Amino acid sequence: MNDIDMRLLRKVDLNSLVVLQALLDSCSVSQSAKRLCLGQPAVSQQLKRLRELFADELLCRYGREMRLTPLAESLRAPLAQWLAHGQQLLQPQADFDPLHVQAEFRLAMPDLLEAALLPLLISHFQHNAPDLKLTVWAMPSQEVEHAFEQGRIDGALGYFTHLSSRVMRERLFVCGFVCVYHPARVRLPASLRLRDLAQVAHITTSYSSLSVSMIDSQLQAQGLERRVIASCASLLAIPAVLEQVCAVAVLPDIIARAISSAQSPLQLQPVVDSPPAIQIEYVWHPRLTHDPLHNWIRHQLRSLAPRCAMEPPLQQ
Repeated sequence: MNDIDMRLLRKVDLNSLVVLQALLDSCSVSQSAKRLCLGQPAVSQQLKRLRELFADELLCRYGREMRLTPLAESLRAPLAQWLAHGQQLLQPQADFDPLHVQAEFRLAMPDLLEAALLPLLISHFQHNAPDLKLTVWAMPSQEVEHAFEQGRIDGALGYFTHLSSRVMRERLFVCGFVCVYHPARVRLPASLRLRDLAQVAHITTSYSSLSVSMIDSQLQAQGLERRVIASCASLLAIPAVLEQVCAVAVLPDIIARAISSAQSPLQLQPVVDSPPAIQIEYVWHPRLTHDPLHNWIRHQLRSLAPRCAMEPPLQQ
Protein backbone atom coordinates (compact mmCIF):
# COMPACT_ATOMS: atom_id res chain seq x y z
CA MET A 1 0.00 0.00 0.00
CA ASN A 2 1.14 3.60 -0.66
CA ASP A 3 0.26 6.77 1.24
CA ILE A 4 -0.88 8.83 -1.76
CA ASP A 5 -3.91 10.98 -0.91
CA MET A 6 -5.92 10.66 -4.10
CA ARG A 7 -8.61 13.08 -2.94
CA LEU A 8 -6.05 15.79 -2.28
CA LEU A 9 -4.39 15.38 -5.66
CA ARG A 10 -7.74 15.48 -7.44
CA LYS A 11 -8.07 19.09 -6.33
CA VAL A 12 -4.87 20.03 -8.15
CA ASP A 13 -4.75 20.99 -11.82
CA LEU A 14 -1.42 19.46 -12.82
CA ASN A 15 -1.06 22.07 -15.56
CA SER A 16 -0.94 24.72 -12.85
CA LEU A 17 2.17 23.05 -11.40
CA VAL A 18 3.91 23.53 -14.75
CA VAL A 19 2.97 27.21 -14.57
CA LEU A 20 4.25 27.32 -11.00
CA GLN A 21 7.60 25.89 -12.10
CA ALA A 22 7.94 28.59 -14.75
CA LEU A 23 7.07 31.28 -12.19
CA LEU A 24 9.57 29.93 -9.67
CA ASP A 25 12.29 29.92 -12.32
CA SER A 26 11.65 33.37 -13.78
CA CYS A 27 9.93 35.31 -10.97
CA SER A 28 8.00 37.00 -13.77
CA VAL A 29 4.44 36.58 -15.06
CA SER A 30 5.32 37.98 -18.49
CA GLN A 31 8.41 35.79 -18.94
CA SER A 32 6.51 32.73 -17.76
CA ALA A 33 3.71 33.46 -20.22
CA LYS A 34 6.23 33.74 -23.05
CA ARG A 35 7.96 30.51 -22.02
CA LEU A 36 4.65 28.62 -21.81
CA CYS A 37 3.20 30.17 -24.99
CA LEU A 38 0.29 31.55 -22.97
CA GLY A 39 -1.21 34.97 -22.54
CA GLN A 40 -0.29 37.00 -19.44
CA PRO A 41 -3.91 37.03 -18.19
CA ALA A 42 -3.99 33.21 -18.26
CA VAL A 43 -0.77 32.99 -16.22
CA SER A 44 -2.02 35.63 -13.79
CA GLN A 45 -5.21 33.62 -13.30
CA GLN A 46 -3.19 30.46 -12.62
CA LEU A 47 -1.05 32.37 -10.11
CA LYS A 48 -4.22 33.47 -8.32
CA ARG A 49 -5.37 29.82 -8.05
CA LEU A 50 -1.95 28.71 -6.86
CA ARG A 51 -1.97 31.33 -4.12
CA GLU A 52 -5.32 29.98 -2.95
CA LEU A 53 -4.08 26.38 -3.13
CA PHE A 54 -0.94 27.01 -1.08
CA ALA A 55 -2.45 29.79 1.09
CA ASP A 56 0.65 31.85 0.32
CA GLU A 57 1.51 34.78 -1.96
CA LEU A 58 4.32 32.76 -3.61
CA LEU A 59 5.53 35.86 -5.55
CA CYS A 60 5.57 39.30 -3.97
CA ARG A 61 6.48 42.64 -5.54
CA TYR A 62 9.61 44.38 -4.26
CA GLY A 63 9.88 47.69 -6.05
CA ARG A 64 9.98 46.84 -9.76
CA GLU A 65 10.81 43.17 -9.12
CA MET A 66 8.94 40.05 -8.06
CA ARG A 67 10.53 37.87 -5.39
CA LEU A 68 9.70 34.41 -4.09
CA THR A 69 8.30 33.91 -0.62
CA PRO A 70 10.09 31.46 1.69
CA LEU A 71 7.45 28.82 0.90
CA ALA A 72 7.94 29.32 -2.83
CA GLU A 73 11.72 28.95 -2.38
CA SER A 74 11.16 25.66 -0.54
CA LEU A 75 9.02 24.37 -3.44
CA ARG A 76 11.62 24.88 -6.17
CA ALA A 77 13.71 21.71 -5.75
CA PRO A 78 10.93 19.16 -4.98
CA LEU A 79 8.67 20.54 -7.71
CA ALA A 80 11.43 20.37 -10.32
CA GLN A 81 12.20 16.78 -9.29
CA TRP A 82 8.53 15.82 -9.39
CA LEU A 83 8.02 17.27 -12.87
CA ALA A 84 11.19 15.55 -14.09
CA HIS A 85 9.81 12.19 -12.94
CA GLY A 86 6.53 12.97 -14.69
CA GLN A 87 8.37 13.76 -17.89
CA GLN A 88 10.17 10.42 -17.73
CA LEU A 89 6.84 8.63 -17.47
CA LEU A 90 5.67 10.26 -20.70
CA GLN A 91 8.83 9.60 -22.68
CA PRO A 92 9.00 6.52 -24.95
CA GLN A 93 10.58 3.49 -23.34
CA ALA A 94 14.18 2.81 -24.19
CA ASP A 95 14.92 0.34 -26.96
CA PHE A 96 14.52 -3.22 -25.74
CA ASP A 97 17.77 -5.17 -25.61
CA PRO A 98 17.16 -8.94 -25.26
CA LEU A 99 20.84 -9.57 -24.55
CA HIS A 100 20.53 -7.70 -21.25
CA VAL A 101 16.98 -8.50 -20.21
CA GLN A 102 16.60 -10.35 -16.91
CA ALA A 103 13.06 -11.63 -16.69
CA GLU A 104 10.82 -14.67 -16.60
CA PHE A 105 8.31 -15.40 -19.35
CA ARG A 106 5.51 -17.82 -18.50
CA LEU A 107 4.31 -19.71 -21.56
CA ALA A 108 1.45 -22.22 -21.61
CA MET A 109 1.27 -25.01 -24.17
CA PRO A 110 -0.01 -28.59 -24.27
CA ASP A 111 2.52 -31.33 -23.63
CA LEU A 112 2.25 -32.47 -27.24
CA LEU A 113 3.51 -29.12 -28.51
CA GLU A 114 6.07 -28.89 -25.74
CA ALA A 115 7.83 -31.99 -27.03
CA ALA A 116 7.93 -30.58 -30.56
CA LEU A 117 8.68 -26.88 -30.00
CA LEU A 118 10.46 -26.49 -26.67
CA PRO A 119 13.95 -27.57 -27.83
CA LEU A 120 13.82 -25.00 -30.65
CA LEU A 121 12.50 -22.23 -28.38
CA ILE A 122 15.01 -22.79 -25.59
CA SER A 123 17.93 -22.94 -28.02
CA HIS A 124 16.83 -19.73 -29.72
CA PHE A 125 16.23 -17.82 -26.48
CA GLN A 126 19.48 -19.02 -24.94
CA HIS A 127 21.39 -17.56 -27.86
CA ASN A 128 19.43 -14.28 -28.19
CA ALA A 129 18.33 -13.60 -24.59
CA PRO A 130 20.66 -15.58 -22.29
CA ASP A 131 19.20 -14.20 -19.04
CA LEU A 132 15.56 -14.80 -20.01
CA LYS A 133 13.96 -17.62 -18.04
CA LEU A 134 11.28 -19.49 -19.97
CA THR A 135 8.77 -21.22 -17.70
CA VAL A 136 6.40 -23.57 -19.53
CA TRP A 137 3.04 -24.66 -18.15
CA ALA A 138 1.33 -27.76 -19.57
CA MET A 139 -2.18 -26.37 -19.77
CA PRO A 140 -5.33 -27.46 -21.63
CA SER A 141 -6.62 -24.78 -23.99
CA GLN A 142 -9.85 -24.46 -21.99
CA GLU A 143 -7.89 -23.07 -19.02
CA VAL A 144 -5.83 -20.49 -20.90
CA GLU A 145 -8.22 -17.53 -20.81
CA HIS A 146 -8.85 -17.94 -17.09
CA ALA A 147 -5.09 -18.13 -16.51
CA PHE A 148 -4.70 -14.84 -18.40
CA GLU A 149 -7.31 -13.16 -16.22
CA GLN A 150 -5.52 -14.38 -13.09
CA GLY A 151 -2.14 -13.20 -14.39
CA ARG A 152 -0.64 -16.70 -14.13
CA ILE A 153 0.74 -16.81 -17.69
CA ASP A 154 2.10 -14.30 -20.20
CA GLY A 155 1.26 -16.15 -23.42
CA ALA A 156 0.06 -19.48 -24.79
CA LEU A 157 0.74 -21.68 -27.80
CA GLY A 158 -1.72 -24.22 -29.11
CA TYR A 159 -4.92 -25.00 -30.96
CA PHE A 160 -7.72 -22.88 -29.50
CA THR A 161 -11.42 -23.23 -30.21
CA HIS A 162 -13.01 -21.75 -27.06
CA LEU A 163 -11.38 -18.33 -26.58
CA SER A 164 -13.43 -15.14 -26.38
CA SER A 165 -12.84 -12.11 -28.58
CA ARG A 166 -11.10 -10.41 -25.63
CA VAL A 167 -8.00 -12.55 -26.17
CA MET A 168 -5.47 -11.48 -28.81
CA ARG A 169 -4.34 -14.20 -31.22
CA GLU A 170 -1.94 -14.71 -34.10
CA ARG A 171 -1.67 -17.75 -36.35
CA LEU A 172 1.85 -19.16 -36.54
CA PHE A 173 1.53 -22.26 -38.71
CA VAL A 174 -0.78 -25.13 -39.57
CA CYS A 175 -0.35 -28.86 -39.17
CA GLY A 176 -2.23 -31.87 -40.44
CA PHE A 177 -2.57 -35.43 -39.16
CA VAL A 178 -0.45 -38.52 -39.79
CA CYS A 179 -0.64 -42.12 -38.73
CA VAL A 180 2.32 -43.46 -36.71
CA TYR A 181 2.88 -47.22 -36.66
CA HIS A 182 5.42 -50.06 -36.75
CA PRO A 183 5.34 -51.63 -40.25
CA ALA A 184 6.41 -55.02 -38.88
CA ARG A 185 3.35 -55.10 -36.60
CA VAL A 186 0.68 -53.28 -38.58
CA ARG A 187 -0.04 -53.58 -42.31
CA LEU A 188 -1.57 -50.47 -43.85
CA PRO A 189 -2.47 -49.73 -47.47
CA ALA A 190 -0.22 -47.42 -49.45
CA SER A 191 -3.07 -44.94 -49.77
CA LEU A 192 -4.33 -44.69 -46.19
CA ARG A 193 -7.92 -43.54 -45.66
CA LEU A 194 -10.10 -42.99 -42.62
CA ARG A 195 -11.99 -46.23 -43.23
CA ASP A 196 -8.68 -48.10 -42.95
CA LEU A 197 -8.09 -46.53 -39.52
CA ALA A 198 -11.36 -48.02 -38.29
CA GLN A 199 -9.93 -51.50 -38.91
CA VAL A 200 -6.93 -51.23 -36.58
CA ALA A 201 -6.39 -50.68 -32.87
CA HIS A 202 -5.43 -47.20 -31.66
CA ILE A 203 -3.22 -45.73 -28.93
CA THR A 204 -4.08 -42.22 -27.74
CA THR A 205 -2.85 -39.83 -25.09
CA SER A 206 -5.26 -38.87 -22.32
CA TYR A 207 -3.87 -35.34 -21.97
CA SER A 208 -3.80 -33.15 -25.03
CA SER A 209 -5.09 -29.76 -26.07
CA LEU A 210 -4.31 -30.67 -29.67
CA SER A 211 -7.29 -32.98 -29.64
CA VAL A 212 -7.61 -35.51 -32.41
CA SER A 213 -11.36 -35.63 -31.85
CA MET A 214 -11.55 -34.24 -35.38
CA ILE A 215 -10.54 -37.71 -36.55
CA ASP A 216 -13.38 -39.23 -34.54
CA SER A 217 -15.84 -36.73 -36.00
CA GLN A 218 -14.75 -37.61 -39.52
CA LEU A 219 -15.10 -41.31 -38.80
CA GLN A 220 -18.54 -40.84 -37.27
CA ALA A 221 -19.64 -38.97 -40.39
CA GLN A 222 -18.90 -42.19 -42.29
CA GLY A 223 -20.64 -44.36 -39.70
CA LEU A 224 -17.30 -45.55 -38.29
CA GLU A 225 -15.38 -45.25 -35.03
CA ARG A 226 -11.91 -45.90 -33.70
CA ARG A 227 -11.10 -48.85 -31.47
CA VAL A 228 -8.92 -47.37 -28.72
CA ILE A 229 -7.14 -50.05 -26.72
CA ALA A 230 -5.06 -47.74 -24.49
CA SER A 231 -4.81 -44.09 -23.57
CA CYS A 232 -1.34 -43.11 -22.36
CA ALA A 233 -0.86 -40.44 -19.73
CA SER A 234 2.31 -39.26 -21.47
CA LEU A 235 3.00 -38.58 -25.11
CA LEU A 236 6.53 -39.96 -24.72
CA ALA A 237 5.15 -43.42 -23.99
CA ILE A 238 3.48 -43.74 -27.38
CA PRO A 239 6.58 -44.61 -29.47
CA ALA A 240 7.62 -47.33 -27.03
CA VAL A 241 4.10 -48.76 -27.00
CA LEU A 242 3.81 -48.75 -30.80
CA GLU A 243 7.09 -50.63 -31.12
CA GLN A 244 5.64 -53.47 -29.06
CA VAL A 245 1.92 -53.45 -29.85
CA CYS A 246 -0.15 -54.00 -32.98
CA ALA A 247 -1.70 -50.56 -33.00
CA VAL A 248 -1.42 -47.10 -34.53
CA ALA A 249 -1.53 -43.53 -33.25
CA VAL A 250 -3.00 -40.63 -35.20
CA LEU A 251 -1.18 -37.42 -34.26
CA PRO A 252 -0.61 -33.90 -35.56
CA ASP A 253 2.31 -34.13 -37.98
CA ILE A 254 4.55 -31.75 -36.01
CA ILE A 255 4.16 -34.00 -32.96
CA ALA A 256 4.75 -37.19 -34.90
CA ARG A 257 8.00 -35.82 -36.31
CA ALA A 258 9.14 -34.81 -32.84
CA ILE A 259 8.70 -38.25 -31.28
CA SER A 260 10.03 -40.27 -34.24
CA SER A 261 13.82 -40.38 -34.21
CA ALA A 262 15.94 -41.37 -37.18
CA GLN A 263 16.76 -44.66 -35.45
CA SER A 264 13.13 -45.46 -34.73
CA PRO A 265 11.48 -48.28 -36.72
CA LEU A 266 8.19 -46.35 -36.67
CA GLN A 267 6.82 -44.93 -39.88
CA LEU A 268 4.69 -41.86 -40.51
CA GLN A 269 2.00 -42.05 -43.15
CA PRO A 270 -0.40 -39.31 -44.21
CA VAL A 271 -4.13 -39.93 -44.16
CA VAL A 272 -5.55 -39.14 -47.59
CA ASP A 273 -8.95 -37.97 -46.35
CA SER A 274 -7.87 -36.67 -42.94
CA PRO A 275 -9.59 -33.65 -41.38
CA PRO A 276 -8.47 -30.15 -42.38
CA ALA A 277 -5.16 -28.98 -40.92
CA ILE A 278 -5.39 -27.30 -37.53
CA GLN A 279 -4.05 -23.82 -36.83
CA ILE A 280 -1.36 -23.44 -34.20
CA GLU A 281 -1.75 -19.98 -32.68
CA TYR A 282 -0.02 -17.76 -30.20
CA VAL A 283 -2.49 -16.00 -27.88
CA TRP A 284 -2.06 -13.32 -25.22
CA HIS A 285 -3.95 -10.89 -23.03
CA PRO A 286 -4.40 -7.43 -24.62
CA ARG A 287 -2.82 -5.71 -21.60
CA LEU A 288 0.56 -7.11 -22.78
CA THR A 289 0.25 -6.07 -26.42
CA HIS A 290 2.65 -3.14 -26.10
CA ASP A 291 5.00 -4.62 -23.50
CA PRO A 292 8.58 -4.57 -24.95
CA LEU A 293 9.46 -8.09 -23.78
CA HIS A 294 6.18 -9.51 -25.01
CA ASN A 295 6.58 -7.77 -28.37
CA TRP A 296 10.02 -9.31 -28.73
CA ILE A 297 8.78 -12.79 -27.80
CA ARG A 298 5.94 -12.51 -30.30
CA HIS A 299 8.35 -11.44 -33.03
CA GLN A 300 10.64 -14.40 -32.27
CA LEU A 301 7.76 -16.87 -32.44
CA ARG A 302 6.67 -15.37 -35.76
CA SER A 303 10.17 -15.74 -37.18
CA LEU A 304 10.51 -19.32 -35.91
CA ALA A 305 7.12 -20.43 -37.26
CA PRO A 306 8.41 -21.43 -40.73
CA ARG A 307 10.98 -23.72 -39.12
CA CYS A 308 8.25 -25.30 -36.98
CA ALA A 309 6.10 -26.00 -40.02
CA MET A 310 8.86 -27.50 -42.16
CA GLU A 311 8.04 -31.11 -42.99
CA PRO A 312 10.68 -33.62 -44.04
CA PRO A 313 9.42 -36.33 -46.42
CA LEU A 314 7.30 -38.91 -44.65
CA GLN A 315 8.54 -42.47 -44.57
CA GLN A 316 6.80 -44.73 -47.07
